Amino acid sequence: MKLGVCVPYRNRETHLHEFVPKVGKYLKNQGIDFQMYFCHQVDDKLFNRGATKNIAAKHAFEEGCDYIVWHDIDMIPVEGGGADYSYPKDAPRHIATKISQMDWQLKYHEYFGGAVLFTKEQVEATNGYSNDYWDWGMEDDDLFWRCHKEGLTNDSYLIGFKQKFLRFNGIDSHAKIPIPKKFNNTSHTISVLVRAQQIYEKNPIFLIGDTNRRYVEYPIICIPGFDYSLSFNNSRAIALTYWNNFDEHNYMWVKRYENQWSWVTAVFDQDERLSHLYLNGTEVDSKGGYGSPSPYKWNGRLKAYDEDFLWLGHTPNEYSLHNKSTHFKGDIAQIHVWDRNLNEDEIEKLHLQLPENGLLISKNFSQDEIENSNIETIEEDIKIPNSILPYRVEGKMRCLFHEDEGIVGGKFKKGETTARNERRYVLEMQQGKINYKQDGIKQLKYTFVGEEKLTPWAKMLNIEL
Repeated sequence: MKLGVCVPYRNRETHLHEFVPKVGKYLKNQGIDFQMYFCHQVDDKLFNRGATKNIAAKHAFEEGCDYIVWHDIDMIPVEGGGADYSYPKDAPRHIATKISQMDWQLKYHEYFGGAVLFTKEQVEATNGYSNDYWDWGMEDDDLFWRCHKEGLTNDSYLIGFKQKFLRFNGIDSHAKIPIPKKFNNTSHTISVLVRAQQIYEKNPIFLIGDTNRRYVEYPIICIPGFDYSLSFNNSRAIALTYWNNFDEHNYMWVKRYENQWSWVTAVFDQDERLSHLYLNGTEVDSKGGYGSPSPYKWNGRLKAYDEDFLWLGHTPNEYSLHNKSTHFKGDIAQIHVWDRNLNEDEIEKLHLQLPENGLLISKNFSQDEIENSNIETIEEDIKIPNSILPYRVEGKMRCLFHEDEGIVGGKFKKGETTARNERRYVLEMQQGKINYKQDGIKQLKYTFVGEEKLTPWAKMLNIEL
């Protein structure tokens, strides 16, 4: 099997001189037959990493390579660091997982850049990169989503089952459940099985490149006042909000795509003054932008409430009574509350068995009738996605120095060009509005200017887009 090393290139001469010998030596030490293809965009248009990667791969396959690695020029594999460039038989494989620039961690949870291995068949299935991300950002995310759509990602699920659930319309749906005993001012656990939706017609998705962005929280379950709540927000995260007896606000969150069943559990340990947030039985991990730190330390004691009801889909505070944008849209299947802090083992097995000790509220809407307004009852199979991640091999990469072109000071350094890419990926690609079969390696349009031989194992392809 011959590997084509496909690298997008423009104005990185220093990196080029380091990449060619060091990556070449690394591959030779692994016994890999390879050829490097640097695709150099020589025109004066904005740089297009996706298109140049596609062009390099096209030439690699035409010259007899069996598989390729799309490789950033600033990523150098560390000897003994585990980066395996061998043939990815079953699915694309991400090998730039521990990056020096990020303290040897992932850049973010679903990061699919740096170095990714594809067979010829996998490139054909995904149609490679999009050719329509210009300047900086999102082309790697787009490729990851193509892999997900083609069933080439490492998706995992909790058990599935058939059940009735409540559907909230995002307009005026709400419900409430009696609270038999005050629980929120001492150790307790609250858990909900929920599937949330964005409400595009009311509030746009929160985007980094949107200068008019604002957060909107849609309450899933809530005790009103100083709202104690689990909510879904327009930044595509499930959030936990609670207060202490000094009226200090505490906030935790975990990223979650819309339209995914999610088992969310919050645990409060009053003795240790710690809150824990779990998704599908696993505690939230703050690494890679996946969520906030958990556990989280609060001051004093938890705030006490006199409210007799747990509200679902809405918070009846003074602001929300006159603001229809705060109604939740989505489905709620189960709600459970314990007047104690469950342990890790109990939480991991919640989808299999509910602990009876301390169980204060338990609503499974297959049986339960509750006071509600404009809520539809639905019955269907519930499938709980645990994660959508690339297939990975743990590999250390030393990142060569270059100016940060991404998020600087909470804004995109490249400004509107990256903001446009963000809108395209989040609002079009992820929403299924783009036919990726019509935008990729099969639809390349470029002019081949010429070829330069750098070494016996490396060549420069000069092109214009």
